[in-house]
Amino acid sequence: MNIFFIVLAVIVLIFLGARYFLFRIGKPVKLEVSNSYFHHYRKNLIVYSPMGNWFELGYFESQADVATFLPISEDFGKDKNNVFWKGRKQLVDYDTFEVEDFYIVKDKNHVYNLNGKKFYELEIVNDADPKTYELLDASITDYRRHFWTKDAYSVYYKNKKINVDPATFKPLNNAIAVDADFIYAILSYRGEGNEMVEVDEVVPKHKMIEGEIQTINETYARIGNSIVSAFTKSEFEINTFDFIATTKEIDYWNIIVNDVLINKGTMYPEIDAKTFETLRYDFSKDKSGVYYAFKKIDGVDYSSFEILSDQYSKDKQHVYFEDVMLEGANSEKFRFSSQNGVWEDGKNQYKNGQIITLN
Repeated sequence: MNIFFIVLAVIVLIFLGARYFLFRIGKPVKLEVSNSYFHHYRKNLIVYSPMGNWFELGYFESQADVATFLPISEDFGKDKNNVFWKGRKQLVDYDTFEVEDFYIVKDKNHVYNLNGKKFYELEIVNDADPKTYELLDASITDYRRHFWTKDAYSVYYKNKKINVDPATFKPLNNAIAVDADFIYAILSYRGEGNEMVEVDEVVPKHKMIEGEIQTINETYARIGNSIVSAFTKSEFEINTFDFIATTKEIDYWNIIVNDVLINKGTMYPEIDAKTFETLRYDFSKDKSGVYYAFKKIDGVDYSSFEILSDQYSKDKQHVYFEDVMLEGANSEKFRFSSQNGVWEDGKNQYKNGQIITLN
């Protein structure tokens, strides 16, 4: 019995010791406003920890006055003298500082950007008028709501002023915007793969077209008898028809216009749009066959067709690399080897669709 109580006491001491040294967060200051500001577990100070997950997301002991500090939003708070953001004191006008709609942050002198170069310091939005700065379109209910703002003189995309007509400018979706003069591509990134860089630009691409404006999905819009889209590589595409009878969304990348398939802004009239279906990776099919990156794979037996990876596929007779048949490859034995990027069929090894060894 004595041994039991000794072991129990040791366990309790270990728990209390771990709690003392590791547990830094006490009760939330005001949970209904913020779940990131807390009283310290054992010190008389305010702690900032995103969502209380200090172990993974970080922890900061603020210089805020404990007696008078209150959060005013998820990441902002005030004490009797200063404004704090993520627990850090900010150089703003204390008496006029305000946070509107979570993302519009301003005082009598400036509008502030939450995504500046310094992670813990508010950045001034150059030339923005704090008196009239507001959401461009308060009716947007999704994550794009805070992307677009305006003041009496200009429109801003992610707090960067853009050169558009403020009176008529309107974003249509994630990719396209318009005003009375131009159609714009909304570019979050430029380039592809390792060369992709974040740009956050709104670029004029085409003179405005007369006609009905219809948003098809997040990447395509109809303007008159034209379909416009913007993607990372080409940045802008426009396809003009004699007339447009119907439009149908398939997914983010694909739509059908007058029974013609459009993928990433490129039309594929040779593909049967009514039976078109996306498969895994860059593979797709219609009633006539199977395609890789919209190039037809000749001779495929679809009843036995199998996708092996993002580039390889096979049927009961043949193996294919992208849209090309691998001559002589054994379909039944073709499999991934233990080497990175290497496939084998018992006779040959293949990499990037080429034979690299002969056994």
